[in-house]
Formats: sequence, structure tokens, C-alpha cells
Amino acid sequence: MQQPIQPSCAASAPPARRRLAPQVRVAQILDAALVEFSERGFAATTMDDIGRRCGLSKGGLYAHFASKDVIFEALLHRSLAPPEWQEPPVPPVEAGTRAFAQWLVDRLYAGLLERPAAVVTLRLLAAERGRVKDLVELWEHNVVRPNMALLADMLRTHAARLGLPPSVIVREPWLVIAPVMYALLTQMILGHEPAMGLDCLRSSHVELLCELLDPRERIASENAHQNGL
Repeated sequence: MQQPIQPSCAASAPPARRRLAPQVRVAQILDAALVEFSERGFAATTMDDIGRRCGLSKGGLYAHFASKDVIFEALLHRSLAPPEWQEPPVPPVEAGTRAFAQWLVDRLYAGLLERPAAVVTLRLLAAERGRVKDLVELWEHNVVRPNMALLADMLRTHAARLGLPPSVIVREPWLVIAPVMYALLTQMILGHEPAMGLDCLRSSHVELLCELLDPRERIASENAHQNGL
């Protein structure tokens, strides 16, 4: 008599859930939350919605984040946080300001414009500003202001080291990030990069910082050119 076919263990057993590293799982949760917040709005999105989007149970989601407010704050930190400034390089004095300006621009572009979620998060922030006012103010106080103060200190240190004359950009360090914010707003509102392209914007940004920090190099170069040197 023919024996009945026994189902294999592989066919009957549910697929094993992969255990991911916490940082990978957190990134998945934030990606899912950004989609849900953008599609539904912050108020209408629930933790269940976020959990379903990233394939986690409610318990699994709460193991990483206590609430959607905490998730929103984490999104701000991930996508719109200023660069984590490290000690800037100390080039030879003869290198002038250009190496320092290039270092600043490289850090800013890597920290903001090269983050794919930055524009989406900025758009979400503009739409939900009134609903998450306390979170935004906390983010500004704990993240934005300290980073701007650190940037101001670096500018003052550089100017003092090279004996540069007083400059508006040392007094107003927000001017350093203005071109980056222009690019982010252009992408957010118009849906495309600035007309000149990011490479041209980056190059012009370096020139702007050099001019504001120390125009003497440009003036000396122009004088030499006029004198035929």
C-alpha cells in the first residue's frame, strides 16, 4: 500500500525571523515612520501603522521607541542634524583659508545634502510644525544651537590663528550654512536641485567662505594679475 506523503519540516515550519542588529532595525523603523508620517500625517499615524510598515509587532516596535513622538525626534536627529564637527585640520599657514573652507563645505554637504531623507524630513517638519512644536523646540535647543556655537568657535579660532581681520561670518556663523539651506529649500519646494547644480554650488560655496573669512588672497591675486605678474 502506498504510504502517505509526509510534509517536510521545511514546508510546515514558519520562516524564522531574522535577528537584526539594533542600529539596522532602528533605521528600518525610521524609514517606515517617515513614509507613514508623510502619507498620513503625524496625528493620524499610529504606532501600529509604523510597525506594520517595517514588519514589527507592537512589542518589537516599543522595544526600540516608547512613542511616535520619540520616533519623530529621532527622525530630526538623523536627517536634519548639523554635521558632527570633529577637530578641523590645521593646514600650513601658507595654505590660507581655502583648505579650511573646503573642509567646512565637505562636512556640510555630506551631513545634509547627501542624506536622501533630508528633503523629505524637512517637508514633513514644515507640514507638522504646529503639531510637534515642543519636539522641534527641544531639537533646536539640544542639537541646532550647540552645533552653531561650536561652528562659531571654530571660525573664531581659525581667524585668530591666521590673524584675519574682523569678519561678518565670524559674528554670524549661520551664514556658513545658508547655501546648503538654499539647496534644501529648492529641492523641497521645486522638486529639483538648484539650477547651477550641486557641484557648482559647492565650488561657489567654498569661494564665498574664502571671501567672507579672508578676501586678502583674492585681492592679492587680482593685484598681481593687473600688474602682469
